[in-house]
Amino acid sequence: MVIHRLYVPGLLETPPGGLKTEALPRFPVLERFIARADEDRLEGRLDELLMQLFGLGADQGAAPFCYLAEAGKTPDTGVLRAWPVHLRADRDRVLLFPLDESQLDMEEARELAARFNTHFADDGLLAEVVRPHHWYVLTERLPEVKMASLDQVAGRSLSAFLPDSEQERFWLSVINETQMLFFDSPVNGKREQTGRLSVNGLWFDGAGRLPRSVPSGPAKIDPDHCLLKGLQACAEQETREDVMVMEDIQDALAEQDASAWLQARNRLETVMEGLMNDREVMLYSCDGRSWRWKPSYSWRFWRRSTFHRGADTDY
Repeated sequence: MVIHRLYVPGLLETPPGGLKTEALPRFPVLERFIARADEDRLEGRLDELLMQLFGLGADQGAAPFCYLAEAGKTPDTGVLRAWPVHLRADRDRVLLFPLDESQLDMEEARELAARFNTHFADDGLLAEVVRPHHWYVLTERLPEVKMASLDQVAGRSLSAFLPDSEQERFWLSVINETQMLFFDSPVNGKREQTGRLSVNGLWFDGAGRLPRSVPSGPAKIDPDHCLLKGLQACAEQETREDVMVMEDIQDALAEQDASAWLQARNRLETVMEGLMNDREVMLYSCDGRSWRWKPSYSWRFWRRSTFHRGADTDY
């Protein structure tokens, strides 16, 4: 039997503000699944779990695989993902907000990247834009300490995730200098005149190099997920598994978009209902919890669901 693995980051997080918990609709398919499935613990965020699936260690960075998938080239150096972000001062802290493709066009992205490359050329950093909000930095000078992923930092105070000044003095300076570099760029001058958010920083994560080999990977993957696509391109053998990643719940949480969150949860209901009748399903919330379902578990009527609303609830 083919195992279907479903990764849903943000699954158990509190719904966006404005949605009252007691007024949320029921999600009967997810309720039944969690009540009757076998639960286990599996630590790791989404990138780390996907690396494990392909037989790689948690210390392997995701950026080189994403670059391979999106740029269509094998990187000859180390690679970091570089995310254009908007930094906003809020009292005594600075909050970080990602920018998506609708908030930044390719011409603006390339102009900012060119400014970055001119400034950091002597430091051996080269930014390459593959999509307006998907940049990569090619360099031999990778961080020594793993940097938090964008989804960990999104909407939160930047200071809590900055690299330690003693261990990563260089990358801390790159983050700070990029803020100043972008602050007075013509791109942001034009954006501010039209009432758009400024692109006043970059966040770096996923640093690494392509390994010599990737042991194995699933036969069928979500073709729209760049990390999965890059990993599969390097895998030496196929396993009898299907993999799907649903990040729309996490995206809705980052935007605090209640309507998008409800749409994402309803989509998850539809997807899971189509899988549960005749497949073994593994569900990962990417926060340390996972559940295994087999079609025969549908007869576990004695297992009652205590999950009705979403986050912060015991199952």
